[in-house]
Amino acid sequence: MNQHDPNFVSHDPDRQIGEVFRRLSSLKSLHEEGFGRVVHAVLVALGRAAHEEGERRARRLAERTAPRSTDVRVTAHARRRGDPDGFDIAD
Repeated sequence: MNQHDPNFVSHDPDRQIGEVFRRLSSLKSLHEEGFGRVVHAVLVALGRAAHEEGERRARRLAERTAPRSTDVRVTAHARRRGDPDGFDIAD
């Protein structure tokens, strides 16, 4: 696959998908087993690329939503120190 082909480098998703199908279609002249292996390899590569992209996006999201050292930490079960109004029931 020539990655320097202007059709491949295009930023138009429809054109890129069309190029993938065009190249797959040109391999139909292979015998059935060979074409099956090519299709299987393409599907594995697409799955791997999709998985890597998902992992990359998840890492970026985790970095954006992770607590920073300067953030104030608030919890539902914060320790309370004394009675805020000064009235102590135990007295």
